[in-house]
Amino acid sequence: MAQQLYSRFAVQKAQILAEISSPGPDASPKGSIDIRILPLINRLNEHRNIITTSSCSGRISVFLEGSKKPAGKDAEAIEGAPGRNEKAEFSGNARMGGKGGGKWLFVSHDPVDCIDKTPREVGQMLLGGQALDIDYVNNQGLSDSMLSEAGTGISSSVRLVHMKFEPMTLDIQTAHTILTAALSAGFRESGIMNPGLTENSFPMIAIRCNGLVMDSIIGILNAPHPDIKMIVDENYLKTMILVSSLRFEDNKRRVDAFSDKIEQVLFNQGQALLVESKEERKIRKREEGLRRQRVLRAAQTCSESQL
Repeated sequence: MAQQLYSRFAVQKAQILAEISSPGPDASPKGSIDIRILPLINRLNEHRNIITTSSCSGRISVFLEGSKKPAGKDAEAIEGAPGRNEKAEFSGNARMGGKGGGKWLFVSHDPVDCIDKTPREVGQMLLGGQALDIDYVNNQGLSDSMLSEAGTGISSSVRLVHMKFEPMTLDIQTAHTILTAALSAGFRESGIMNPGLTENSFPMIAIRCNGLVMDSIIGILNAPHPDIKMIVDENYLKTMILVSSLRFEDNKRRVDAFSDKIEQVLFNQGQALLVESKEERKIRKREEGLRRQRVLRAAQTCSESQL
């Protein structure tokens, strides 16, 4: 069974590596794997029991939401809200989770140098050349009409513009447990994406860190008006860029720490045997059962404490 499982994993890994190495662009906004994370991706994929399935080295972005659906019992709040599945993201207009209508106005996987740019130039850069309608009333905030509208619920014709910083994300299909390495490197929201594993499936580890995430609404597009209306000062946009650059540095430190942990956990101690013995499998199954019991007990205790 273990040999068959590994054989299927090897076939799947070969297919994914072929896609990664193909010359054509992928579906991400950038169109290829980020250079900043490429050494880590290559090193992970050198291990025979690991394959990376999606990644992002970290980015700053400006995203225009898609149109909202009319309010109703079955209506969803927003179509095309920004997400982090790089493989399913951008092709012309963004498609998020199968929904369309959103649009990336700006994406950078590197710190943005804006020291010599005027606030106006920064605003134009972030909005991707879109026409701007600067509305600075009420202390450079929302206009009376917009504040009134917000008080009764923003109408379905209003599309919000988000400016975000997001740190590295990495999804790894693996026959190894490397979750501890990610957690100890500062990616505290990492976890197993498919805990209900069967004997014929592979664990998927999601490497995440929400502590560095930054999300701010900076403008609106109110149909049928064709221009984006800024709701923040352009100096605020420049400040957001500078803060994002600092977060890129923190993100890099965590990525480097994770890379060091990977070397210790996966490579310095030698790669695991290709096929586990019956005794090893027995021990692993027992540990998995005990771990599930601990999780269930903890969940039950938490539930009882809330009563």
